[in-house]
Amino acid sequence: MALALTGCACAQAITPRGTAPLSGTGTEGRGHGTLKSGDAFAPTNTSKGRQTMPFSEGKWVSISAFEKVPDDEERLIDDMHTLLQEKMAKDYPPGQTKRDAHPKNLACLQAEFIVEPHIPAELKEGIFASGLTYPAWVRISSSSGKIQSDEVKDLRGFAIKLMGVKGERFERHNEEQETQDFILISYPTMPLGTVKLFHEAVYYSIKWSPLVFFSRLVLSGNIHILNELRKAPENQTSPLDIRYWSTTPYLCGTDHAVKYSLVPTTSLKSTLPPKLTDHYLTENMEKHLATNEASFDFMVQVQTDPGRMPVEDAGVEWSEKESPCIKVATLRIPPQSFRTKEREELAEDLSFSPAHSLIEHRPIGGINRARVEIYRRLSEFRHKQNDTQLREPRK
Repeated sequence: MALALTGCACAQAITPRGTAPLSGTGTEGRGHGTLKSGDAFAPTNTSKGRQTMPFSEGKWVSISAFEKVPDDEERLIDDMHTLLQEKMAKDYPPGQTKRDAHPKNLACLQAEFIVEPHIPAELKEGIFASGLTYPAWVRISSSSGKIQSDEVKDLRGFAIKLMGVKGERFERHNEEQETQDFILISYPTMPLGTVKLFHEAVYYSIKWSPLVFFSRLVLSGNIHILNELRKAPENQTSPLDIRYWSTTPYLCGTDHAVKYSLVPTTSLKSTLPPKLTDHYLTENMEKHLATNEASFDFMVQVQTDPGRMPVEDAGVEWSEKESPCIKVATLRIPPQSFRTKEREELAEDLSFSPAHSLIEHRPIGGINRARVEIYRRLSEFRHKQNDTQLREPRK
């Protein structure tokens, strides 16, 4: 997850050492409900028209009716790509280049994604159109841009790659032919939720220091963003115990903008060790999966109010009181041994992107438009530096 959260790396600079762990990112306080087939949604945007806009390689890409693209976005995206690639080249020698964010792999797990047979008709698009089961790979990671001990508070990433997915593909930087990726993190919003804010974070943090960026946030009256960056990192018991969110929106068909969430449903829960260690998160998952499976409800949240549920600002949380999450699938992770050389190599070889998608689930919004451009370029750079090939797994 290349652009995943520069802000989380910055957040460590403003998180006091010794602070007591915050409460877990579970389901408490964030209730979700279910709807039966035939239940109606409030209308959002039923226009099926598309606009087109150029990107830096001279190609044109369609823009959904939910999106509004700022005039300077292409320049900001190009600039972020240049800055991040230069940083990767500086930080890692050839042959040892890691991802620019989420470089620490906590687990690479085999899973299956079981689509519910009975979901609301409005959501029966793409992979949700029929109750199929897809084999999947899951990469669980720490968000920080540098590999560090698990005892350091951080966000966790949860990337899912479904295989054997047939259908029309999203048209931009989608080199994989039969996959569907879902990219989630352990916080409901991306505090730096616009391309402009993300560009400022990348530019000032790399060219100057995170403190310069923090000062700019304070002077511009965005102290609430600093508070979000401080709250987001945690010491979790296990990545299998906590909830995840997509933070960014996607289409469901042509008429609905949605976000995704992953809610743990396994009764077995891990505990924090008496002393946090460098790899306690991986060790807790290893203990869990030695004899027990892990499972999650995969949820969809539909945009019901474009004003209060914006597409172009991933820093705004969509209220689950206004639009409850709806279960559309189960993610099942069977017992397995995953601390092997082969799994480590696979975790490095796999590439995850919002662009790896069917057209029915295409990514929308500024942060996703930036991700689609930057993820692909940085992935190509990383694989070239390491003399490895981009790898699409097959079921």
